[in-house]
Amino acid sequence: MNAQTAWPLGVCIFPEVDLNKARSVNYPKYLGEIIHHAGVCHTPVKFDEIESKLSEVRILLTIGERPFPDGVKTKLKTWLEAGGQWISIAGVCGMEDTIGVSLPPAYQGFGAGLRTLGEGYLDIKDKSHPTVGHISRPLHFFSGISLKTNGAKIIATAQDAHGRATDTPAIVERAVGKGKITLIAIDLTGTVVYIQQGHGITRDGVPAPDGTAPITDAVLKTGDGGVLDWIFDREPVPGVDGLQCFLNPIADQWREVLLRAIFQAAVETKTELPLLWLYPRNLPAVGTMSHDTDQNVPEFGRKLLETVNKAGIKTTWCTILPGYAKAFMEELKADGQELATHYDSMTEGLPWCKEQVDRQFNELKELFGEQPVTNKNHYLRWQGDCEFFEWCEEHGIEMDQSKGASKTGEAGYNFGTCHPYFPITFENRMLNVLELCTPTQDLGGVFAPHALFEPLLKTVVKNHGVLHLLYHPHHIEKPGVIDSILDAARRGKESGMEWWTGRQINTWERARRRAKWTNSGTKIKASAALKDATILRLSPGGKGDTKRWGFTFTAAIMQINENQEIAI
Repeated sequence: MNAQTAWPLGVCIFPEVDLNKARSVNYPKYLGEIIHHAGVCHTPVKFDEIESKLSEVRILLTIGERPFPDGVKTKLKTWLEAGGQWISIAGVCGMEDTIGVSLPPAYQGFGAGLRTLGEGYLDIKDKSHPTVGHISRPLHFFSGISLKTNGAKIIATAQDAHGRATDTPAIVERAVGKGKITLIAIDLTGTVVYIQQGHGITRDGVPAPDGTAPITDAVLKTGDGGVLDWIFDREPVPGVDGLQCFLNPIADQWREVLLRAIFQAAVETKTELPLLWLYPRNLPAVGTMSHDTDQNVPEFGRKLLETVNKAGIKTTWCTILPGYAKAFMEELKADGQELATHYDSMTEGLPWCKEQVDRQFNELKELFGEQPVTNKNHYLRWQGDCEFFEWCEEHGIEMDQSKGASKTGEAGYNFGTCHPYFPITFENRMLNVLELCTPTQDLGGVFAPHALFEPLLKTVVKNHGVLHLLYHPHHIEKPGVIDSILDAARRGKESGMEWWTGRQINTWERARRRAKWTNSGTKIKASAALKDATILRLSPGGKGDTKRWGFTFTAAIMQINENQEIAI
């Protein structure tokens, strides 16, 4: 295999099993969303192309459970023995003996026959292993494939849904000649999607037992669909007695398990894997502030504008009808602030329905004098599953911020992520609306104490995400709020972040995702201009200038023009 001509990574998403059949993974095509967002150089490989394309890749990533034909088994084993690396998500593919595992027997009934992991938590056994080096506490998951080991090395096991230890393997690896197999038994894509999007909302959720998140309030909102655990998934906020929040972005941690497995395979195969980094100028993370105008009180809006200008940042103003006076709206636009929509189905007489969405979005668009890009729902209202995303698609809204915390005890990453992501429907249709969650509101003592800011900042920088803070103009004159805004802006900049509007985040994320790797990853082509794009190249020898996701990279800042292909 020639390292100069082979693609560093081949990604194979298996065809889904028939309806009403047991499966080890849900939303397998979401693997593409994870890989594309991370900017990892890769080439797609179809299931029936594995045998013919193995020689063209150095690392093979597969997802799903489907037996390989005999020819594939033979060639894959030979390829592994020669130094290739296979990463499998929730699939043994008829190669139990090679992997060193077996499938435990399952009751054979109607639609049954495959034992899965159910709900549980990842329990790390080899804490020095690079794939799980970022995990500090048991990591919540939802399903996967149940295994027994027969020669494979156990990296992590599965706790059950009540946090009780089991001996069921969750991550294993095994050397095969000069190569290696890494098997992640967890339904990684299904876990990420379920945490990020939650379940459909038709009634109130279950409140936190400590009284900090009384979500049983007869108002349907995004938090009612949350699936994380009040006990196992929250942590104490340093310096605030009695307050626990979701400080660990669990979906992002699962994404990182996959990325680290890929990077480790690249290191062991001496593959200089390139990435198109998340942000320009090699930024470690970015910050954004949004403001829900609610009562549209002019003096509060003016005071908030003065405050963010003093902080030296541009922000996103989620405007509820009827909005501020036209002159002030024009002033916000001229000042570089973003005008966004704030869909209201909370005010009496405004039901949750498409007709109201149509009316409000159209009236706000006319008020703004431009197409809005970003929306956040008033009170984070939500009903059903993905219908609202579809309404946003219809109106050209490209970013939503409604998934988040409406009660103090929900603060943090109650949807498991600090990254913008594209959601997916139950029918496996990717939706063309980025979701950027709202982890907190009005720090400084209104919604939560400002002490929550530092752990949120630390988490975002560590996970290379977006620090999103919501401040309402209506609270701007309350004690501590202005100081909180100014301190947050300053501390974010000190941490190496830039502050962007929602529109800027949306524009950059979409432009970056449209870039394509070509020529086995030695070139990249952008269909939209990428100013100061950061190309990271994994350094197998550990030499480099940038640490990301636990691995060392060499960074290069490049100017990529529209429709330009450049050599890396």
